[in-house]
Amino acid sequence: MTSFSDPAARYDLIVVGLGAMGSAVVYHAVQMGMRVLGIDRYDPPHDRGSTKAETRITRLAVGEGSQYLPFVARSHEVWRDLERRSGVELLHQCGGYIVSPIHSARGERWGDFVLATAEIAAEAAIEFDVVDHDAFASLHPDIRVASTERIGFEPTAGLVMAERAVAVQLTLARADGAEVRTNERVVSIDQRRDHVVVETERNAWTAGSVVVATGPWMPEHWVDSAEPETGPAALTVTRQVAVWYEVDDLERFSTDRLPFFIWPGETIDDYVGAFPRPPGGVLGMKFVSEQFHERTDPDAVDRVVSAAEAQAFHRDLVASRFPTVSDRAVHAAVCLYTNTPDDHFLIDTESGADRVIYLSACSGHGFKHSTALGESVAQWVASGNRGGALEPFRRSRRPLAGD
Repeated sequence: MTSFSDPAARYDLIVVGLGAMGSAVVYHAVQMGMRVLGIDRYDPPHDRGSTKAETRITRLAVGEGSQYLPFVARSHEVWRDLERRSGVELLHQCGGYIVSPIHSARGERWGDFVLATAEIAAEAAIEFDVVDHDAFASLHPDIRVASTERIGFEPTAGLVMAERAVAVQLTLARADGAEVRTNERVVSIDQRRDHVVVETERNAWTAGSVVVATGPWMPEHWVDSAEPETGPAALTVTRQVAVWYEVDDLERFSTDRLPFFIWPGETIDDYVGAFPRPPGGVLGMKFVSEQFHERTDPDAVDRVVSAAEAQAFHRDLVASRFPTVSDRAVHAAVCLYTNTPDDHFLIDTESGADRVIYLSACSGHGFKHSTALGESVAQWVASGNRGGALEPFRRSRRPLAGD
């Protein structure tokens, strides 16, 4: 066990959890000159948490709320910089379609998402077009959109290589002086008067600040008895499924030829996302669903997508929209969402422990913002100032508190 008084064990910042958010914090913090230690219970990028399944959608016009616009725009800049530094391609701006019911009320989660996105895009001067059905059909004759659905298109949208982005940030952070310890589980985080003690199964470390970015494992480290309704007790973890189906022409379904699609549907049960194949990707077209009613445990979740589950997915969500996509599944994956009651992020400290920052329950739409959020949190640690852009994600906001 390392002595707590050993100067070699003292860091400016320890980051616990090295997925999308944690790897970004480590990368940006070391660029700011901090002495940084990153710790993960597995060896990221791994397949146990939320950052997996090859690609994630990114949209500059973020219909979930204008508070997200600075983060996604900055993330695009950072990913391009990471590409220049590493020589690894991360961002494919293939464009993206949103298709939502014309008369959908602003209910359950999405509402009329095309109009919501169009409003935010107009306010921020982001190119986003509501597309005529005939024009769409001439461009994509093999893809079905109902006459009762509205179509929106953002040419600057695209896909980010998820696991690859984590690997690049950690590789560059190590090269720039960060220390990273993997396959080491944190068992306690204890704030003292002027430092924080982080104890793992094998070591103990001290730092001026700690960022906890453990996703579905966040409740293990955040035990806030003072305000349980706005702390970890407010979070839920849900199992999400991605399936790749065989297509007859991989090039026709590639990021060079096809944008992504989001179909929110009338309810969450109708949601489907369709992802074109990136260069060198899995040999098929990826589809994802979403669900938020069946909760799970990250250590007990069923990580196998059965043949019956993949068949039902194709029958219920894919066949009517992409009739030329085969029902033969060539690959499948399970990942986890960590959700708040109002579907917005949670980035805050614990009551009486302002040296420990929790980042963040992203409710299924966090990856596109991740590297900029990591930069903002690193700046918070460096300056001691949260910054206005992070204010909307305090846990004291009224919807999260259940009001």
